[in-house]
Amino acid sequence: MDIVVALVGLAIAVIVVAYIAQPLVIKTHVKTAAQESPRDKLLAERDTLYTTIRDLDFDFQTGKLLEADYRVMRDKYTARGVEILKGLDALGVDHPPPTADRSRRQAIAIDEIEAAVSARRKGKSQVAGRMTGEDEIEVAIRARRQPQTDARPSAVGGHDCPSCGAPFDPADRFCAKCGAALTMEATR
Repeated sequence: MDIVVALVGLAIAVIVVAYIAQPLVIKTHVKTAAQESPRDKLLAERDTLYTTIRDLDFDFQTGKLLEADYRVMRDKYTARGVEILKGLDALGVDHPPPTADRSRRQAIAIDEIEAAVSARRKGKSQVAGRMTGEDEIEVAIRARRQPQTDARPSAVGGHDCPSCGAPFDPADRFCAKCGAALTMEATR
């Protein structure tokens, strides 16, 4: 008998709380619906669609979706995305990529940077046969990365590691070969 009374009391309490909270929920919902313009709706749907397509691509790449299912879903979402973008164009909205699509934009930026670096390394950045400061740095880095021979360090500075006898530059604090700390006396 006590359990039945407790359950009935709990049910009444839930109904009372729902009745009291109902105006608050409805007012909030009405406010957001009234304030949300068609432009805002389309922008929100566009952002959601971009995220959905990104997640769909990820699921396909990880093997969670079959290719046939992936193509059908991707075509459906892409078609809807085109409709949304046409609607935004009709409203005169400039639609840059959303922040949720940041990884794609970063990948594009990284590709552009890599293309610029490779073009620079191929010598396209040399102006009238003269190297710029960055090109000189690239040449110095390439020379540093080449295997060191006994003749090369003597031209650079001619210092030998006290531990292993490997040559090093005066600016080095540790030996590149054995890792020994180079003291001030060794670098002079």
